[in-house]
Amino acid sequence: MFFKENSIKLKNFLPKGLYSRSLLIIIVPVVVLQGILTFVFLDRHWQLVTRKLSSAVASEIATFIDVAPSLGINKIAQLSKDFYDVKVNFISNQKLTINPPKPINLVESTLSKELSRTMKNSFWVDAHTYEKRVIVQIEKAEGIYEFIIPRRNVYATNSHIFLVWMVISSLLLVSVAVIFMRQQIKPIEKLSKAAQQFGLGKKMENFKPSGATEVRRAAEAYLKMQERIERFIEQRTLMLAGVSHDLRTPLTRLKLQLEMLADDKTNTELLSDVNEMQKMLENYLDFAEDVTKEKATKIDLNSMIKEIIENEAIENKIITLNDVKGEKATLIMFICNHCPYVKAIIRDLVKDCNQLKKDGINSVAIMSNDTKNYPEDSFDNMIKFAKANNFGEMNYLFDETQDIAKKYGAVCTPDFFGYNKDLKLQYRGRYKELKDLKPTSGEDSDLKVAMKMISETQAGPKEQIPSMGCNIKWFK
Repeated sequence: MFFKENSIKLKNFLPKGLYSRSLLIIIVPVVVLQGILTFVFLDRHWQLVTRKLSSAVASEIATFIDVAPSLGINKIAQLSKDFYDVKVNFISNQKLTINPPKPINLVESTLSKELSRTMKNSFWVDAHTYEKRVIVQIEKAEGIYEFIIPRRNVYATNSHIFLVWMVISSLLLVSVAVIFMRQQIKPIEKLSKAAQQFGLGKKMENFKPSGATEVRRAAEAYLKMQERIERFIEQRTLMLAGVSHDLRTPLTRLKLQLEMLADDKTNTELLSDVNEMQKMLENYLDFAEDVTKEKATKIDLNSMIKEIIENEAIENKIITLNDVKGEKATLIMFICNHCPYVKAIIRDLVKDCNQLKKDGINSVAIMSNDTKNYPEDSFDNMIKFAKANNFGEMNYLFDETQDIAKKYGAVCTPDFFGYNKDLKLQYRGRYKELKDLKPTSGEDSDLKVAMKMISETQAGPKEQIPSMGCNIKWFK
C-alpha cells in the first residue's frame, strides 16, 4: 500500500509527453553514471593517489633526516631544493608543542599517517596556512627540521580535469542522442496529431508516413482506415439521399390521396399515421445530414458558461414598473427584433437612452409579438439582438401574454410612451422623421428632446407626431 501511494505521487511529477519521457530515459542513466564515477571511482582514485604521494614524501623526509648528521644541513637543503623543490630549515634547540593541532583536511591526515608509519619522531603537519605549500616539522634531539613542500608533491591536484572532460563528453553524447531522438519522435507526434484532427472532424493536409519502419506501417494503416471511414460516410450520404427520394415521394402521394377522401374517422387516423411517419423520416434525415456536415469548432468554455449564467439570471425574472422607474422620467417603448423600422433606428435609440439615463431618465424596451409565428422575435433572439446593439444596462423585456401591450394600448413597433416622475403620460409620439427608413436630419431626435423636456418641466411638448412602424403581431 505504501509503495502504491508513493508510485501514484511520483507519476504526478513525471512528464506526460513521449518526447519528454524519451529524454528522461536518456538523461537519468547518464546522471546516475556521473554520480557513480564521481563519488565512488574518482573519490577512491583521488585518495589512493594522495596516499601514494604522501608515502613518497614521508620516505624522502625520513631519508633526509637520517643522512643529515653526515652530510650537514646545508647539503641536505641544497639537494632538496635542486631535486624536489623542497625548502629545508633547521631550528636548533627547539621542541614542538606537547599537543600539536589535529589534522583538519585530507592532506594533513594522509601525510600524518604516512609519517607515523615511517618514523618514530614527533612531527606537525600544516596544509591549510598556505594554498600551494605544505609545512612539515620533525622534532629531533638537536632541534626541529622544517620542510616546506609544494602541495603537488603530496596531493593529486589535477583531478578536476578528469571531471571537466567527463562532463563535456557526457553533454556532447546527450546532445547527439537528443537530436537523433527528436528525429525519431517527430513522425510519431505527427501521426498522433493527424489522428486527433481526424477525430475532431478535420483532416490534416499533406500527411505522409515517415520515420522508422514500425511508425511508417502504423501511419499507412491509419491512412487506409481514414480512407475507409470517409468512403463509408460518402456511401451513407448517398444512401440517405436515396431514402429521401424514395420514401418522401410515396408518403406525399399517400397523404394527398387520404386528404381527398371523405373526412371520416378511419381516414383521419390513417392521415395521422402518415404524418407521424413523415415527421419521423424528416427528423432522421435532418439528424443524419447534421452529423454528415458537422464541423468541429473551437468553443471558449468560460464565455459559454458566463453566457449561460447571464441568460439564466435574466430568464423568468418578472420586472415591475417600480423596478425600472426613473428618478425624473421614464420611457416605455414597444419594439421587436425583425421590424425594419426598429432596425433603422435601434443604434441611435440605444445611444439616446444611455444619454438620457445620465439625466435621471430610465428606458425600458418591451417585445410583445407572437413568437410562434414570428420566431425571429423569440426570447433567445431578443438576447442576441440586445447584445448585438449594445443595450448594456437597458432592460429588454418579453411580454409573453401580450397583456402589457394591451394595457398600454400599444399598436406598432416602435411605439413610445414617455412618463414624468409621477408616472403620468406626457409623450406619445415618434422617434424622429424618417424617409426611406433613413433620418432626414442629424439633429437630436424628437423623442430625446421630449424626454429631456419632461425631466426638466414634468410636461411634454404640445405638438406630437405619432410613431410609425410595423403592427404588433397579435396572437391568432
